[in-house]
Amino acid sequence: MKTNFLYFKEHGKHVTVVSGAYGGNQDFLLLDDSGSNVEFAADVANDTDVKVEVTFADAQTTKVGSAYSGGDAAAGETITINNTGKLLTSGSIRITKQADDNTNGVTLSTGDIVTITRIPAEGTEACFRADRLLSIHSNNDTQTEITFKASNVSAADDVVILTHTSGDPSFKLISNYINDVCNGKLGGDFINVCDIQDDILGQGLRDAGVTNMELTIA
Repeated sequence: MKTNFLYFKEHGKHVTVVSGAYGGNQDFLLLDDSGSNVEFAADVANDTDVKVEVTFADAQTTKVGSAYSGGDAAAGETITINNTGKLLTSGSIRITKQADDNTNGVTLSTGDIVTITRIPAEGTEACFRADRLLSIHSNNDTQTEITFKASNVSAADDVVILTHTSGDPSFKLISNYINDVCNGKLGGDFINVCDIQDDILGQGLRDAGVTNMELTIA
């Protein structure tokens, strides 16, 4: 088995096109693993866990705090809300309105795009050495588990859980694909196996109908 590196990244992205003048609290609910439509594989515990970007539909001179482009944003421009201009409350990210903070706030308008992504952190993405692969086994009809020797040399294994289309064909497709990437039959030394957030999947995983992936790192 070659010393290839296999990269995995959990889901952690929310995108909203603003409909109507948001006003109000400007809150965006981040669906975690307790929701029916998973956006974030793990709970977002702090507003500093995520990056919040706003892409303006139209030029703005009165709705943008002075911390962003001097308060004068062009149509199509994307800004990153600083930590002072956002707040996590009840599972939602709140963007402060410009009227409440004329330095760090932004008041949203129809057509603006809000993109919230998890900032990379240990446990939400990982890169495993292929020669530390231990097993690939089916937990049930819709879940396949891949285990690697613990990266911190602890007793617990590092675990990847893939959720996919029901049935044996999916398990076989996943097993064959992982075997191929570990043995250097697909790609180079670094292989992006499963990046759920950016919808990047190895062909074997896409054929198997993989819809989600979660990591447990020792």
